[in-house]
Amino acid sequence: MSFFTGKEIKIPGDVSKILEPDENVLLAAQQARSTNLINPDTIFVTTQRLLIRKPTSLGLRKNIEDYRFADIANVKLHKGIVRSSILLKVRFLSDDLEIDNISKEAGDKLVQLIQQGIGGNLSVASIQDKTQPVLRQSIIEEIKELANLKEQGILSESEFQTKKAELLSRL
Repeated sequence: MSFFTGKEIKIPGDVSKILEPDENVLLAAQQARSTNLINPDTIFVTTQRLLIRKPTSLGLRKNIEDYRFADIANVKLHKGIVRSSILLKVRFLSDDLEIDNISKEAGDKLVQLIQQGIGGNLSVASIQDKTQPVLRQSIIEEIKELANLKEQGILSESEFQTKKAELLSRL
């Protein structure tokens, strides 16, 4: 993990326990430790809401804030030199909600997913539907590249067939 940029993480058990049966976590990202050395906040975007896990008491206690996409009116991304911050306009809060010290890459992904959630376009099926054609095309391109390597004599027929079978199994 980079000290300054934060990281994407696995889903802890306390968050998994509060997920609804048809809800999936699409992205989990942790704040950079440069501002909170012991207990950085963790942000989870699910198919239905945004969860922010805030450890307290040296990590012995954890508060989880829950924001449904229907309650989020707007999301803004502010990119810094190293990190990003996200501002959320939540309908029932008087102040904007700020999530700061997120890596630029995670910030981009978080904002994109939150915008899709606000628009009602966020589900595991819709994300898989959008990525399937890209994945399929990518695999086809890899097979063509392997065929070129075989024609050039860099790969043997058996190596080509093995790699081709491996790639086709992903379709």
